[in-house]
Amino acid sequence: MLTGDLDSNLLKSLREHADDIDLLLVDLTDERLGVHKLPDNSFVTSSVELSRSEWLNAVSPKPGRIEIGTERHTSFWENAALKFYNYLENLGLSEKTLVINTPWAATSVEGTEVPVFRGISARDMSLKIANLSQILSRTGLEVIDMPERLAVTTRQHQWGIAQYHYSAGAYEWIGKEIQQRLNKS
Repeated sequence: MLTGDLDSNLLKSLREHADDIDLLLVDLTDERLGVHKLPDNSFVTSSVELSRSEWLNAVSPKPGRIEIGTERHTSFWENAALKFYNYLENLGLSEKTLVINTPWAATSVEGTEVPVFRGISARDMSLKIANLSQILSRTGLEVIDMPERLAVTTRQHQWGIAQYHYSAGAYEWIGKEIQQRLNKS
């Protein structure tokens, strides 16, 4: 995944597989990490894998992180969203694309409060992700909003308790929404 991100291979992959795609699902969870603008004006997600790879240490000048929700991030996102939509439209994939806006969990089903992520509360991150979703919606992509009541996490999650790790009800809702879209095609 990291190599693909560094190679900016998403558009190429979409072009190569466009005829085989029944539904293109867009999940904005990793946008929480922000991006780095590279010297060639491309972007890479500020992922855990990128950090572990130490790849950025070889880039000169070393790019700083552009945090989600900042004016700069939003400006870049708006430009990229329109280009992304136009690319999908040209491939015949815009109508097959579904963006899922998932609010973040502040509590667990066990009743415990969820630790904040990088100093950002679940409510604030939910607003940041919702803003990115709204920008995609304005381009013409279909965006669905997971009900807030489903935004709860659980200690039983395979990757542990986190604001973006949900209990079974959230994943069941997402699965039903995906199935509905697939049944339409």
